[in-house]
Amino acid sequence: MKRTPLGILTLLAWAGAVAASAQVELTWQLAHHRTVLMEPVRATVTIANRTGQTLDLSPRGNARLSFDVEDQPSSPVAETGQPLLAQPVIIPDGDVRVVDVNLLTAYRLVKGQSYMLTPMLEFAGMRFFGRRLSLEIQPGLELARRDSGLPAAGTARTATLRLLNRDRGDRLFFRLDDASTGYCLGVYDLGRVIRFFVPRLELDAAGAFHVLHQTGPDRFAHSVFGPDGAPLGTTFYGATVGRIRLARNERGDLEVQGGTPYVEDPQQPGVLIGPELPPSHPYSTSLGEPAAPARAAPPPPKKPAASKPQPSEKSHAGSESVSW
Repeated sequence: MKRTPLGILTLLAWAGAVAASAQVELTWQLAHHRTVLMEPVRATVTIANRTGQTLDLSPRGNARLSFDVEDQPSSPVAETGQPLLAQPVIIPDGDVRVVDVNLLTAYRLVKGQSYMLTPMLEFAGMRFFGRRLSLEIQPGLELARRDSGLPAAGTARTATLRLLNRDRGDRLFFRLDDASTGYCLGVYDLGRVIRFFVPRLELDAAGAFHVLHQTGPDRFAHSVFGPDGAPLGTTFYGATVGRIRLARNERGDLEVQGGTPYVEDPQQPGVLIGPELPPSHPYSTSLGEPAAPARAAPPPPKKPAASKPQPSEKSHAGSESVSW
């Protein structure tokens, strides 16, 4: 019996692996490589089907999409039991599908640390992998906190504002927790924040939380969240730091004072127009420091009056005839 050389067997195995990996191509990317704790971890996965069959990613289909999530090299993260895909996905042969997923719903990413993520698609007894990416989860810097409700009644809430630096800028997040159970009701990205103005977090009589923070040089955002963490809306204002504030009116309701709200452009629906702000103080349009006012030139010194020459004594000798 002839033996096949080891090199040929290795080459055939490598060729088979390449052919198998070419049947399904996985490419993906994270929305953010750094997130705040309990913020949705969103990712976009692109699946190219070249298997010759239809890929059915439903719960009882012939294919399954999952992730290998590791918090340490040998410590896999457990699943939550929730489906990774929000709805079934069918991919005919030769087609490409783009799938958006939230890893926080399917995996227990409940610690502030670094994770390694690798997508995997199982089909016909084979596994196809995408590239391995890292994810950093941080608790964020707590800027403000408000407690409300009663634990015995199940209405206890803890709202916090958290700061996280990502994408070359500071971002502000609103987090709401059920203080009775310790369950996080939601984390929301409020957008860019400028540290010149301290963000305000207040609670109104209806149990809603109000947040006012600065998003630009003369722009502020007022966000409102319900007692269960549902966002109720955001309004932008044009104002200066020294004038805008979040205060109560005569009826006791919270409102933004000292700012002018943005309005929607009637010609472009969905586009907001900001108010024109006057300068905070008058200033000169010329460059440099203003010149000092010119002083009046002193009058020239008066010249002393020229003295008249005194007539010299005149000798009369020889001027008159002398008689003897």
